[in-house]
Amino acid sequence: MKTAYLALGAGLVAGAFGGCPFEVLKRSGMLTEADLAKFEAVKPDPKAAEALFQAHKREAAPDPSPAGVVGPIVSGVLDLPNGGGLLNGVLQKLTGELQAVDIPTPQIITLEQIPGNDPAHQFQAPGKTDVRGICPTLNALANHGYISRNGITSFAEAANAVQIGFGFDYNLSVFLSALGLMAGGDLVSGKYTIGGADARVPNTIGPAGGLDKHGVFEIDGSITREDVYFGNNANFLLQRWQEYVNETSQTGGLFNQELNAIDNGYRYDISRETNPDFLAGVIWFAVSHAERVFVYEGLANGTTGIPDYNNVAPFFLNETFPPYWYRRGDAFTLAGAMSQAVQMFLLNPREVGGNEGLGNFVPLNLNLTNQTPQQLGCFILENILDVAPDQLAPVIYDNFELYTSFIKGTYCPPYFALPEKKDLTQRNLSGVIAPFFINDGYFNCNAALNFVKPGQSAGESDGSVSSSGSPVNGAYPGIGVIKPDSEPS
Repeated sequence: MKTAYLALGAGLVAGAFGGCPFEVLKRSGMLTEADLAKFEAVKPDPKAAEALFQAHKREAAPDPSPAGVVGPIVSGVLDLPNGGGLLNGVLQKLTGELQAVDIPTPQIITLEQIPGNDPAHQFQAPGKTDVRGICPTLNALANHGYISRNGITSFAEAANAVQIGFGFDYNLSVFLSALGLMAGGDLVSGKYTIGGADARVPNTIGPAGGLDKHGVFEIDGSITREDVYFGNNANFLLQRWQEYVNETSQTGGLFNQELNAIDNGYRYDISRETNPDFLAGVIWFAVSHAERVFVYEGLANGTTGIPDYNNVAPFFLNETFPPYWYRRGDAFTLAGAMSQAVQMFLLNPREVGGNEGLGNFVPLNLNLTNQTPQQLGCFILENILDVAPDQLAPVIYDNFELYTSFIKGTYCPPYFALPEKKDLTQRNLSGVIAPFFINDGYFNCNAALNFVKPGQSAGESDGSVSSSGSPVNGAYPGIGVIKPDSEPS
């Protein structure tokens, strides 16, 4: 199973879409009855049909920076006929099987004290039935009521809360919440837990395991959690935290980019040496760097931008916002996250691959040392179905078009293989993630996205334990107290 996974991660997704069916062009307002008649007349001759199709595409192709809805464009046609996409930078309502998924809204990001004196957002330790997970920032948001205090959240609620709490921009917040929903949630309802599986999240199309499931936001070599091979991969380990703190002696007491590059390499080396199942694949590369970028970009006090102990420790140890803590005043962007991840990797690069037993590391044939932030973004988009834990692979297999529609919109088969109309209706769903990467002015990834469908029997897993019992959540009074003089004048 591991070998197959490594082989899957080794190659970029190949293939390209053909043109969309004529009826889709017509419905999109780009074909008249006369044009449709011309296409029908030449359809038996593939060469003639292709020539006519390309001529029409040149005439009808939209402006590269359209004023209306933005999304993937295939053969000159906006690939979101039934919802999704961006209008003025905002996701549009989803339709079809995804119509119940709530849509995040952009929040205004300015320098602001969080939580301040807002009575709705003061710290409350979680109760016995409240779920907490492996992400200290999400736990803090739940402890302060920016997401539901029970730890059961949704696509929109989590994306909105990350904007409000940490000053991440709309694109980055939507992207992160979409990954969480795909990896550990119920795609149809838009709900997921920030910890382990919970009966309050429906299993509409398959098991919704929550964010604690190994292989997505919880990976080998993480900052404060144990590799799943050794047991509980969810609970906070004070020893790891202390080692993380000790490493700041090399960086003047700061949890900055240099410190996190050091820690990432150290954790990789230990896991590769001791964990026979250690996996540093595509998702490891993205998550191991991103989680550390968010420490110094998201947890530093907005008044200074300095990620020191007083600012960082309360999030890890008490899962709370420190006193007199201010959210950053300039939004941290998706492009910025990719750029920082590349810079951190290059400071202390490691091989991508995985162990097939101790002393038998199998590298992936990927050279990531020369990746630009744009290439990294497109690489992650093309391999995004790797966010699924192994145990979710059968669910993706059975609902493949639903998952790919959530990512990028309609699957348009070649025009010369027009499906039955009922199939066309099923295929025309919505897109959430790709519009932020395609025709966006920065990443500009290839619109022709194909994804590898997992094997039907893939996905054996023993699961993981929710970290609701982790010894944090206010257990360390007096940790990381920030003085009132940090408040801006």
